[in-house]
Amino acid sequence: MPADRELRVLLVAAATSTTGGGERHVADLLRLLPARGIEVGLVTPPGGDLALLAAHVGIPFHHADIAGGLSMAGRSQIGTAIHTFEPDIVHAHGSRAAFYARLADPKAARRVVYTLHGIHVDKAGSALRQSAFVSAERVLKPRTARFVTVCDSDRRKGARLGILESRRSTTVYNGIEVPSTGSASGTFRAELGVSEGVPLALSIGRFHEQKDQPTLLRAWSLVRERVPAAVLALVGAGELDAELRALAEELGLGDAVRFVAPRPDLAPAYADADIFALSSLWEGLPYVVLEAMSFGVPVVSTGVDGIPEAVADGESGLLVPPGDSNALAGAIVRLLGDPDARARMGEAGAAIVRERFGLERMADELVAVYRSVAAASAASS
Repeated sequence: MPADRELRVLLVAAATSTTGGGERHVADLLRLLPARGIEVGLVTPPGGDLALLAAHVGIPFHHADIAGGLSMAGRSQIGTAIHTFEPDIVHAHGSRAAFYARLADPKAARRVVYTLHGIHVDKAGSALRQSAFVSAERVLKPRTARFVTVCDSDRRKGARLGILESRRSTTVYNGIEVPSTGSASGTFRAELGVSEGVPLALSIGRFHEQKDQPTLLRAWSLVRERVPAAVLALVGAGELDAELRALAEELGLGDAVRFVAPRPDLAPAYADADIFALSSLWEGLPYVVLEAMSFGVPVVSTGVDGIPEAVADGESGLLVPPGDSNALAGAIVRLLGDPDARARMGEAGAAIVRERFGLERMADELVAVYRSVAAASAASS
């Protein structure tokens, strides 16, 4: 890197909607990195939130057709962006972006930083498909200067699968902006028609196999036997929408479950919830868990992957095995029936987020990764 200019980082994302955790992460970096002496560029598929945000904050962006399927054009477009922007670091977010960036960059081994926003290659459909994805990751592993995982669990899992090297891996926890105290409440309950004092559980996530909302709905039918007035707000959308609505009807849940469309501002939902529930089969480190904790909402979740690194079982929430509707229902009933425990766990969760999962801390740690990789590259040239 020449001494007369700032560190130059090209962010690469294969999706464009900031409702996804990886893309939200990129959006945060677009806002935070320039203030830290980083000159930022962006490569992303055409359209969507990220390109609009880059344009709004004056960051140059390049389009690449890497959203789906194998695209030689996408590889060529990323190569052109790298040649034009001349980055010191190419920071790829997620496996698809990293696949193309590592193929396109002739200096990939010296400057590609690959953030794995959860490791799902072993969940990619058939055994043959999973094997193909894992093999591709292993082949491209040498063309990676540094791996970044969002939790230690993923760093260990990636090493076991052989898709990253521990000695070239760093954990940088996701970070969020901690809400100001005294957040307004009541508006989400009013929207749902749920009165103050009625037990309200909140769950947020795309309607997808990973999130396993069927187990949550089955658990909720058990919760209703013990807490008849309780209401579950299920915020999300996706390919399983019709299936989940049919299951709720089959279970006779009626108004006990409210299906709520996703929206950009979920603060009113967190502010009004008594507990936050998550039934995921696998995760990285989900933003929704950190957000719930930041609002002082105790978490009841499956204890998968990075979640136990944020949620201290029995201290800031309760963790249960995945796929176990009875255990999930029992934990929910326990908290709904104990306001003191909810308050104590909520306070503990908010403190954990303030201490370990702040947004500025996340940006600072990533800048440290960039500077380390750039320095190593300069030393070897």
